[in-house]
Amino acid sequence: MTHLFVGLGNAGSGILNALWEYKEVRRTKPIVIMPKSGNGETDKIEAMLKNAKEVDLAFILSGFSDSSNITAAELLADRCKKPLFIAVLPANRREERDAIISSYHSLDTLKEHVKSFILVDNQRIAHHPNYKEFYPRYNKYIAACLVDILAGIQVKKPQTILHVDELENALSFGDDPGYVALSRTSELTQGLMGYIFPFMKHKPLDLRTLLRVSLEKFSVSDVPIGCEKSVSFLRVPDYYVRSVDKSLMEDFMLTYSKETHLAVSTTRRNMAAVTNLFIYKFEQLGRLRDIRGFAYGEI
Repeated sequence: MTHLFVGLGNAGSGILNALWEYKEVRRTKPIVIMPKSGNGETDKIEAMLKNAKEVDLAFILSGFSDSSNITAAELLADRCKKPLFIAVLPANRREERDAIISSYHSLDTLKEHVKSFILVDNQRIAHHPNYKEFYPRYNKYIAACLVDILAGIQVKKPQTILHVDELENALSFGDDPGYVALSRTSELTQGLMGYIFPFMKHKPLDLRTLLRVSLEKFSVSDVPIGCEKSVSFLRVPDYYVRSVDKSLMEDFMLTYSKETHLAVSTTRRNMAAVTNLFIYKFEQLGRLRDIRGFAYGEI
């Protein structure tokens, strides 16, 4: 399976660099395009896409205010396939007003060229006085979510498989893109002694608590409780795979969405992690309506 990542600007390159720290990502040998800003950026992207013969899943990682993201999305849609856009929303700060307005116009233009918007909302960390200092930690959180997603579409039986086309269909509404809020949490299944003595038993897996805690860590500010669709990616050590209560997870997610999908994959770490994707339509997210209001001078 071939993945393609295009990281644009400081926002996109920050997340992509955090993603590249994972061995399981590097091991898949993805195509990575991270051109430096400046003249000829579009030519660099286009030249590198010539080597992307068969791409199974494409990602653009960028802030909405980066003008090159539209060109990159158009090129990918024409040469490969519609990408998933990991989109960074600016915080509601006075100094960010121009970026907010630019973000809406990018949103409006990009919706024809992308499969889905996976939203990374800087408003989630804007309550910190020096919130920009939290960017590296936030990038690592988003990268961890993406690693869980990639693991969930690469697994083989007996784990639950989520095929690429199933994922793309879940994240969109026909020809219209979905707008996705991420949530993730993890917990150790063994203490430090478990790494020294692998034969030690793992503690019981509390899926219900894991799911509940994950709902406290959305990547979008003020998300509504209910959404149209959802996808859950669970990663656990081999020890748990056959005992995972899939019906419990599906029932839990169906209390928040009309339709849900599940993928279970393994990890060599003594850790259980769940990443949830909640898929909305534009009008269902107040943050996007606010950004549109800024663009048209309504706020």
